[in-house]
Amino acid sequence: AKPQYNGDVMEGLAMLSAGDSAIFRTPADSIFRGGQMQPGVKSGDIVYFYVKMVSVKSKAEFDKDQAESAAKQKTTDENILQAYIKKNNLKVQKTISGVYYVISSKGNGKHATAADKVKVHYKGYKLNGETFDSSYDRGEPIEFPLGGVIKGWTEGIPMLEEGGKGTLLIPSHLAYGPNGPAGSKIGPNEVLLFDVELLEINPKPKASPQEATDDKLLQDYIKKNNLKTQKTPSGIYYVIDKKGNGKHPTAADKVKVHYKGYKLNGETFDSSYDRGQPIEFPLSGVIKGWTEGIPMFEEGGKGTLLIPSHLAYGANAPGGSKIGPNEVLLFDVELLEINSANK
Repeated sequence: AKPQYNGDVMEGLAMLSAGDSAIFRTPADSIFRGGQMQPGVKSGDIVYFYVKMVSVKSKAEFDKDQAESAAKQKTTDENILQAYIKKNNLKVQKTISGVYYVISSKGNGKHATAADKVKVHYKGYKLNGETFDSSYDRGEPIEFPLGGVIKGWTEGIPMLEEGGKGTLLIPSHLAYGPNGPAGSKIGPNEVLLFDVELLEINPKPKASPQEATDDKLLQDYIKKNNLKTQKTPSGIYYVIDKKGNGKHPTAADKVKVHYKGYKLNGETFDSSYDRGQPIEFPLSGVIKGWTEGIPMFEEGGKGTLLIPSHLAYGANAPGGSKIGPNEVLLFDVELLEINSANK
């Protein structure tokens, strides 16, 4: 290997032949290069390396040995897995790369892809039954992008359906190979088994404490005032008081509205009715609660938007207004006209 920096011992190793011995001296600051020093080593020290070159291989020889070793390990893993499957009388299927799997419960028919994020419960164990990891034991499922885990999961979990469960039998080259995770019970070149429950594909982010607080406030207000509301995926509640002509705006449109904005205690903080003049604006240029909420109404219709703070002004209330930080807002809205941006 070529030296990566001044003081890299690789420069010295490249000068040795099989059977040679050498002592290398290099400044500690070059070895650790601003990183954490090893115990007993400080800046300015000289670090000594005592080296004996046992053998030397060319890159071609090394690559050949690695390929032969990998092929041998694949054969070993395959034999181990087939013996386990036969012993336990499992009805398995197999992926192209060599993951065996058992579907114990079907789901809703939806499969994940390597580009998806998933939420799963799982138990990981060895062929002897020893558990090395379990989300069930922790009482908390995990979420992760399928493209960022071991190959056996990236390929195996998409065999399950959302809401389904099964078992993955993964050969070592699709798990951790010769390098088991540091501090784990997994050894080198170990075949691994996972009982997996695919709870959700692309799970929604957990609500923040503020979002949960806002939703509770809104639900209490709705119940107290006996409102018949609907709810958008992001958390806006809305009431349709009057339908219009059937035409809905999009975020690309400009609209003309009359509105009254008020708080949960009934205090008005803004009103176009009080000014005697409706306002016009592009839906893409206002608070998220309006961008998403106003398209719920039809042109000529009216209703009420109940907007959680994270879709209004959040922690940063408008200067000089009556709106406080993290305040839930309500708007009575009359959608007078839609002016398409393409007109």
